[in-house]
Amino acid sequence: MTPTDKDLLLQALGTDEPPLHLDLDAIEARGQARRRTRGLIAVTTAVLGVGAITGGVVLGAGAPNAVESAAPGSPVAPTEREIAYCYQTADIGSTQPNQHVAIGVGGRDGRVDLTGQIMQICSDSWQSNVYDFQPRQAAGTTYRIPRLVACVLTGKAANATEGAVGVFPGNGNTCAALGLPVAQI
Repeated sequence: MTPTDKDLLLQALGTDEPPLHLDLDAIEARGQARRRTRGLIAVTTAVLGVGAITGGVVLGAGAPNAVESAAPGSPVAPTEREIAYCYQTADIGSTQPNQHVAIGVGGRDGRVDLTGQIMQICSDSWQSNVYDFQPRQAAGTTYRIPRLVACVLTGKAANATEGAVGVFPGNGNTCAALGLPVAQI
């Protein structure tokens, strides 16, 4: 909302009515945050849809893979590099809304390696609170970034792709505590 738009709104409300306490900047900031979140959700949904259509995610039975057979807390390279997850809490079994957010951005050929950028993406997301992982504060607030750790997800992670990186708030012991290997990124 431009300053002119604000002036017109205030002029339309008039001065003969009791004051209407509107924090126009906060309302505008919430709208911008919602648009960003909707945009990220749309991109993620599109990438996941294309991945599912093209058979990008294949779930199979058989011998355990390197991720499943790795000792919890040991370093392992992720096997799924086109999708990664930012987690609100160190909990891989939760199906609560907004517990984790899938991040996937396709290049021209629909493929991109996210593993090198996922720590920065999740850190930026915490700092701007784009996923509402923290209680909302005044517009323009910079949020606290918790210590983050990257683990490789196994089949035990609810609603997530096995072999992808999951970034959790925590420390060096978090991956082992979750029964996950540490991501080599």
